[in-house]
Amino acid sequence: MNYVIGIDAGTTNVKAVLFDLEGREVQVESMENEPIYIGDTMVDMDMNLLWERTAECIRRVMENGPATPDEISGIGVTGQGEGCWLIDADGNPVQNSILWCDARASREVEFMTQERAELGEMMHKTTGTPPIAGGQLTCLLWMKNNRKEILDKASAVFFCKDWIRYKLTGVVTGELTDSCTTLIDVQTETVAKELLEAVGLGDYISYIKEPNAPSTIVGGVKEDVAKQLGLKEGTPVIAGAGDVCSTTLGTGVIHENEVCVALGTTCANQIIYSKDNCDFGKEETRFEKHPVKDLYMLFQGTMNGTPNIDWMLENIAGTKDFKEIDKMVESVPVGCGGVIYHPYLSVAGERSPFIDPYARANFFGISQPTTRETLVRAVYEGITLSIKDCLAGIEKGNKLFLGGGGAKSAVWAQMIADAMGSPVYIVDGTEMGAKGVSMIAGVATGMYKDYEEAVEKACHYKHIYEPNLKNTEKYDLIYELYKEIRETMSPLWKKRHQVTEKIKEMD
Repeated sequence: MNYVIGIDAGTTNVKAVLFDLEGREVQVESMENEPIYIGDTMVDMDMNLLWERTAECIRRVMENGPATPDEISGIGVTGQGEGCWLIDADGNPVQNSILWCDARASREVEFMTQERAELGEMMHKTTGTPPIAGGQLTCLLWMKNNRKEILDKASAVFFCKDWIRYKLTGVVTGELTDSCTTLIDVQTETVAKELLEAVGLGDYISYIKEPNAPSTIVGGVKEDVAKQLGLKEGTPVIAGAGDVCSTTLGTGVIHENEVCVALGTTCANQIIYSKDNCDFGKEETRFEKHPVKDLYMLFQGTMNGTPNIDWMLENIAGTKDFKEIDKMVESVPVGCGGVIYHPYLSVAGERSPFIDPYARANFFGISQPTTRETLVRAVYEGITLSIKDCLAGIEKGNKLFLGGGGAKSAVWAQMIADAMGSPVYIVDGTEMGAKGVSMIAGVATGMYKDYEEAVEKACHYKHIYEPNLKNTEKYDLIYELYKEIRETMSPLWKKRHQVTEKIKEMD
């Protein structure tokens, strides 16, 4: 029997998953990651520790699962996007990686959007993505401005999954979906050298490797790694894809105008377009490459999705039993009696559907009748309204495919269907990122003849939630207030930042 292994190196967890041809999760192994939070704005990760935990997950899959080394047809890797993962000429990290949710490059974003706004416009039109604090281009600029001596020691810059793939194969190379976030000219799908020169990164263009298509087999598993992990030497490893892109594919979304929402660490909202129909550089848009040729995703990925739930469980709910949480949510009517939560919990602010490094979460409308249950539901509704904010241009009734860990909650899925006025499709399985990249590996190695067959065989839908249109009308009213509040808060968020910085100086 043939199997593929999908690896998903996320922000909070790394997973190795054994899939069969039908897309079933035959064996899942997971370990927690350890993001390193430094002050209010910086988030790092130990690259060597990430590899050790990834390797352990793969080893456990081979030890505990039914597959023999000969039965593994291929391996695909996905992982958290953006950030900055630098290695030297010997393949060793020059420092901890900078993560996508890091905000240290906020000054560089301000420079490119205010002082030299023409650079931000050039970047947006060239790459499809405006300047964002955790993007690789702005992280590289921050390194040049603040740690040039360390940057100069590097020889290549990776994304997370590229690092894992390198450790498996020893091959230093790039990949299109991740690189397309801030480094690639979307018209030519090659490194955006003119842009990099313009922003002052010309000396580091060699660090950025020309990208492979996701399905390219870039190498085989090295002999020493194969022995360590219980794999066969030379097992094909594909270029892979970024986590958002892999998750979209894993939910079965491969056609233009389809919509996918992944409820994970980031709440990733995507609408699929053909390249010819993409308006690269349009205000408040951000495009990323879909793994399928000539498709792009209008990507509205919030800084925080489920971390809002984690925070609520830790600080408000009084329980971490999701059955009890669902009961609490259902006990409160739509709208929470006027309590609204804005889910901008990240230290890096927000990036979709607006960009503001100073945005912060808040409850609005608390009064004496407000209960614990009210606040719990308000957090769920706040994330749901953030999805509605990101997908504001979608017509009611359009199918919405839902994946990610948050899709396990029937109560939340129904809430999203009601708020959007659209049927919500839940794909069977839980590891959509790993599944998507395993499907790419399956196409690359001939297990599937194309992506249409991969979706037909591997993607199955276990639930469809139809919207309650009376609730949709209520959410439409609540959304208008939700949006007006967040627009009003923008100057206050910046003033908050200025005040807190002054207070620090006084200590």
